Amino acid sequence: MQNVEKAIGVPGGPASVTLQALFGLANETERGVARALGLNLTDYRALTVLSESGPVTVGALAVKLSATAATTTAIVGRLEMHGFVERSRSTEDRRQVRVNVTEAASGKVKELMQPLVATAAAQLDALEPAQQLVITDFLGSVVNLMEDHLRSLSAEGAR
Repeated sequence: MQNVEKAIGVPGGPASVTLQALFGLANETERGVARALGLNLTDYRALTVLSESGPVTVGALAVKLSATAATTTAIVGRLEMHGFVERSRSTEDRRQVRVNVTEAASGKVKELMQPLVATAAAQLDALEPAQQLVITDFLGSVVNLMEDHLRSLSAEGAR
């Protein structure tokens, strides 16, 4: 793990180095799942956004992806061709077409991630409640820091 510190130049103790390794492995895991599904990383990220957001229009998805409508339309077309998403008319406004993840796609992603999620959950469950609380608080703080950092990067990119 010392290689992580050298590679990105972030100083810190063992916890900081381990956290940096976790960030890197999360990225590699995302790439691995995308490959296993036969998707490129951009399409997999769109699938992930759709999984988290639920049915949205292509325009709304484009905003969430920070992509153009044309690029997002192409992404949705590829995902639809692979059977990962489907388009349907909105029940509120029949003029709107919404994109949603198929149950089959959700099942495939869950199948790929379940071993990791289950093992991590079991390790957390084996800890004392006080330890779980410390970890939960820390991870919550890291999530907030990452969200703030992403907003900051987006704001810089908009300049």
